[in-house]
Amino acid sequence: MKKNLLIASNNVLDARGIEAGFQSLNEIRLLPSVFTGREAIETILARDVNILILDLFLNDLDGISVLDFIGKLGEDRRPLVFVTTALADDRLLHIIKDRVIYCFTKPLKYDLVQLRVLEFMRLYERETEKADEVVDILESQIAAGIRAIGVPAHLKGYYYLRDAIRIYAMSESPVDLSITNDIYPTVAKIYNTRPPLVEHAVRNAIEIAWTRGNSDTIREYFGYTANDYKGKPSNLEFVAMMAQRALTYLKR
Repeated sequence: MKKNLLIASNNVLDARGIEAGFQSLNEIRLLPSVFTGREAIETILARDVNILILDLFLNDLDGISVLDFIGKLGEDRRPLVFVTTALADDRLLHIIKDRVIYCFTKPLKYDLVQLRVLEFMRLYERETEKADEVVDILESQIAAGIRAIGVPAHLKGYYYLRDAIRIYAMSESPVDLSITNDIYPTVAKIYNTRPPLVEHAVRNAIEIAWTRGNSDTIREYFGYTANDYKGKPSNLEFVAMMAQRALTYLKR
């Protein structure tokens, strides 16, 4: 699948030189080059920009302003950013180091620009493929676990639970998640419904599993919580323990 490449330069000759290095590549689609920061932002808003080669010293708005704008976008909208600069100042590089993939200093070697962009693009694609594979395995394990304890697949709560557990498992800081303020609203958006309906369906699915499901599997999954005295876990406890079990499986 072709990647859209945008060049934002303050120099027409540099823009044309970089363009020449990518014109014959099947995996790259060149977007019309731009020469101001405002044009770069407008293009990123209007088009699906996958790769951005950005001069830090643009007219109108500078490259730092463009990077600030990109940082406010959703992760799926952020391009891979390579910057070009005539001034390789340590303070400047420190400001941008966490926001760009690579920095080219001028005068530019256009063949090197092409080489580095392709190297990092292909590396990123391989990492993305690996991440997608991990997510697929995680989702399969979550679904298998829900079925194993006895949540019927025809219930809405089955699907809401599956996604709630996935969201919890994939969070960088799950302990900071609120099931009411974070998880239910996110699941509700996925299914175009309301958070209270998600909460009710999840609670109902857990209740059915706890009263009609496989007691041996429930005891295996939930240990000491699966007893008559304590009763069924809260929705959050259930989501957290199922997420932990799925993540443990991934680490084997």
